[in-house]
Amino acid sequence: MEGQEKESKVVQFLPDAAFYFERGVRYLNRHDLSRALKSFQRAVECEPSNAVNHCNLAGVYSELGDFEESNKILQSVLAEIAPDMAECYFYMANNYANLGEYELAEEHVVKYLEIDPTGEFAPDADEMLDVLIHEFGGGDILRESRKRQIESGKDRDVARTMLEEGKFYEASILLEQEIEKQPEANAARNNLALAKYYLGQIDEAVQLTREVLDREPSNIHALCNLAVFLRHHGKGNEEYRQLMELLCKLSPLQFDQGYKLATTLGILGEHKAAYSLFLQLIEFGDRHDPSLYFALAAASANLGRLKQAKQWLLEVEALDVESGIATYYLREIEQHKNDKERLFLSYTYQLPFHVRSLSSAAPSGAGFTKAGAWMRDPSVRSSLYFALFKGFPGTKREALQAFGVLGDNESIHILKEFVRDPSQTQEMMWNGLFVLQSLHVTGPIDVVLGGEPQTVQLPTKDHRLLSFNVLLEGVFRDVSDSLAMHDPELVDMAFDIWLRYVTNAWLDLPHIVKRSVWAAALEYVTRRSSGRTEPQAVVAKRYNVSASALSKAAHAITVML
Repeated sequence: MEGQEKESKVVQFLPDAAFYFERGVRYLNRHDLSRALKSFQRAVECEPSNAVNHCNLAGVYSELGDFEESNKILQSVLAEIAPDMAECYFYMANNYANLGEYELAEEHVVKYLEIDPTGEFAPDADEMLDVLIHEFGGGDILRESRKRQIESGKDRDVARTMLEEGKFYEASILLEQEIEKQPEANAARNNLALAKYYLGQIDEAVQLTREVLDREPSNIHALCNLAVFLRHHGKGNEEYRQLMELLCKLSPLQFDQGYKLATTLGILGEHKAAYSLFLQLIEFGDRHDPSLYFALAAASANLGRLKQAKQWLLEVEALDVESGIATYYLREIEQHKNDKERLFLSYTYQLPFHVRSLSSAAPSGAGFTKAGAWMRDPSVRSSLYFALFKGFPGTKREALQAFGVLGDNESIHILKEFVRDPSQTQEMMWNGLFVLQSLHVTGPIDVVLGGEPQTVQLPTKDHRLLSFNVLLEGVFRDVSDSLAMHDPELVDMAFDIWLRYVTNAWLDLPHIVKRSVWAAALEYVTRRSSGRTEPQAVVAKRYNVSASALSKAAHAITVML
């Protein structure tokens, strides 16, 4: 009403740590160090427990030449806030070098390399260590320590490559050996936990992760892994909720930690937090990697912001035209323009599996006949492992054939583990042995029969055994005995024909009720293939079966050859 005093609607602006952080970065970029110093000081006051803010403040002091003050801050970070922040040792080494304290510089740079030998600053740290040793002498013991670290790093690189290729079993063996040599190796434990997770051994994965966190409560990789494991496990809802609250508040300084955290948050549905972290990696990390821009596109799409996702995908396309990834998803967005259903994108920078498999052989309902792009997909290998050990009988047979097609050392290890699993039926164990035999594995194999561990001898070719499936082996033996009396030179041909049939029909083998019918059919097909054909009635009489039953079985064999 007129004359009545109007209510004030002024909204008070309360800047937070993020505001001062961004302002400090802008001043740093302009090389306005005094204002950058004030901004980071305010950021520390707003969030005194945020180690990143303290490190930024230490960095400004170092730029101003106050190396001692910078080191005081870094030491307090390690002592009171983030004992696992290895990069603090690298920053301190730089400060000591600038102060002329070369022995302390050498000590701290070696400490950094021991803790994080493959970290973001490892190449610079290696270079610094070489300069300190060559220019200022000493360092023999430290040099030897670094040599051992490099050797250990090579093992880690091999294990990491195996994880990326989906060779989880082989990776776990290497990682277990590394942990035995270096019990304090948290990075190896984190990777071993991932290998166990992909192998379906969730309880072991969780236990390994808790061991890391007992030693290093703020280990980003372990915290992220635990969140994924708990979500998959379906246990510890309250613990999972508290863990997600913590992860959403973190802002790692190292690029690899930030990328791990952002990806984990995205996978677990925290798309807004993931978007902020990926954006920060691009803005402050000076990284122009198409996978980062794609992650921003994925987060945008998963938040329902398709227009924003399209803009990020155009950035991806400009950086990486050949892969066709951006082009594919831009087309997907166009098709969803008027669709009320939200379009979800994976955070993994690759085409969807069904698209990748079009140009190469892939799993199908008819079985696995050729190894293509799918054999290099870790998620496919993990699914195959789960299907083999936990699936229904038909699914297990498909998984067995898939591992038979893969045929690498990883597959052989897994198949050997499968036939030792007491929870598998005897039929499945025989099937596993058959696949091992088809991969030319020979010698003693540990199995479980009737709940009792035993050792069987996989035969060499000279033994002429088809498999350890008693029924299938029996069909061949019946034919072998018959041919041995009449045409012994056809025994080898009968073996080859029966082996080809069983291999090709593996997923759809008939239910053999009467063994003699299939033996008669096999001899008939063998004779016809050799040019020594006999009438069906003659062969059927030899096995005391009907000619019509022989004919039906012979047709089934022939069409699969």
